[in-house]
Amino acid sequence: MTGTPNPLRTPRFYLALAAVALAAAILQFRLGQAAPPQLLFAWLSHLLGVPWIFNLVHALPWGLDAYAKHALLAASYLIAAGFGALFALWAVARPWPVRLAAALGLALAGTGGVLLPLAGAGFFGLAPDNYAYPPLPALLAAAGLAAFFALLLDGAPLRAAAADEDRRRSLKGLALLAAAAAWPLQLARAAGDLWGRIRGLAPEITPTKDHYQVSKNVVNPKLRADRWRFEVGGLVETPLALTLEDLKALPAVERPSTLICISNPVGGRLVGNSVWTGVRLRDLLELAGVRPEASELVLRAADNYSDSFPLDAALYEETILAYLQNGEPLTADHGYPARLLVPGIYGMKNVKWLTRIELVDEDYQGYWQKRGWSDRAVVRTMSRIDTGVATPTGDGRVAIGGVAFAGRRGIRAVEVSFDDGRSWRAAELKPGSSRITWTLWRYLWQAEPGRYTVTVRAVDGEGRTQDPNPRPPLPDGATGYHCRKVRVV
Repeated sequence: MTGTPNPLRTPRFYLALAAVALAAAILQFRLGQAAPPQLLFAWLSHLLGVPWIFNLVHALPWGLDAYAKHALLAASYLIAAGFGALFALWAVARPWPVRLAAALGLALAGTGGVLLPLAGAGFFGLAPDNYAYPPLPALLAAAGLAAFFALLLDGAPLRAAAADEDRRRSLKGLALLAAAAAWPLQLARAAGDLWGRIRGLAPEITPTKDHYQVSKNVVNPKLRADRWRFEVGGLVETPLALTLEDLKALPAVERPSTLICISNPVGGRLVGNSVWTGVRLRDLLELAGVRPEASELVLRAADNYSDSFPLDAALYEETILAYLQNGEPLTADHGYPARLLVPGIYGMKNVKWLTRIELVDEDYQGYWQKRGWSDRAVVRTMSRIDTGVATPTGDGRVAIGGVAFAGRRGIRAVEVSFDDGRSWRAAELKPGSSRITWTLWRYLWQAEPGRYTVTVRAVDGEGRTQDPNPRPPLPDGATGYHCRKVRVV
């Protein structure tokens, strides 16, 4: 009497796993659809802040830090493969209809009830600000991959299904049932103005839970407001020591402002736009009385992080010590109880968990500067295409969109190209942005179904076109035009 064979010891299992992984990669990279590993990657990116892997890899030679996101995506595929192995061990002794039904049920429930919420898209993708992961394609992709894997575990059902008309009709019925169940979700998303319907387009204000966060830490500090003190010292006439309540008692200002990480690659997602509330830094410096010889501010944080920037930037109207993000107290990951917002320079100098500012008369090299990153860290002009699948406008045209940002210089124009930069067409800018926030853009055109290669570039408020030369983020921030395949259906 022989026991149940172990599928993990058969070539068929690994061939099936490889085929499903290839299908998932095609969905993600060629068709712009969210396969389950991508949703898992989105959650892990938010959970770990991507820098967890970045900081680990950055310590290694050969420039491996450029592949931190790829490492995280590979880990997502490996985790998904592990779930596939567990399913195979359970399913090997079951008849193929049971195996197929279980795979479809787990895929739809796991994607809609677990992965989409974890990725920030809401239960079954119904979050009102979910533009990145349309629920219908995500659910159908998960169901299709699961069914494909379940059938590939044993080739006989595939041959039987090809020969048996009844089974073919059953499979078609299951696919139609899944589509019918998900279609109302897609229809619910069709309401609203065109800006809100463009697939993938970032919302004008980034929800706090979706705003990128980067730090040097594996575990970020969690500070108690009643024990926190903020000090201003160094080259000042009157050193200050303020509690959170002292800060809140001072005149408050509200500033929409965009933050971007210096390690953000071309087309990357380490950028977000929030409404911040706090106290003007120049008001605090006036209370302290800055001495004439002071030229730079050194910032120190509760996690032993430090950085610096010139005194001129501290006196900007928009530079604030913030204690609210989008109307709510800062989260622990975003710097509770208070952080600095300095427009025009990369996020590493917008220090979180801030405890002390010192006025000095020399250039100070902070945590990342000692590791080879830029000292000035002025934001470079960037633009990004958010749309992987064009959105029909209802008048025979289709729409794509994205964001552009140039620090304190603002955005004057955005242009797109369909011929690798030989010619450019002006995109439409959404009104209402300020020079220190990103600008949403869209482009509408008549297009036949197919795949198009789209390139985007931005012109800043001073009339300078963004740098077209591809450079990695280290040391001064990435440059180059974002290019993306866009599908028209």
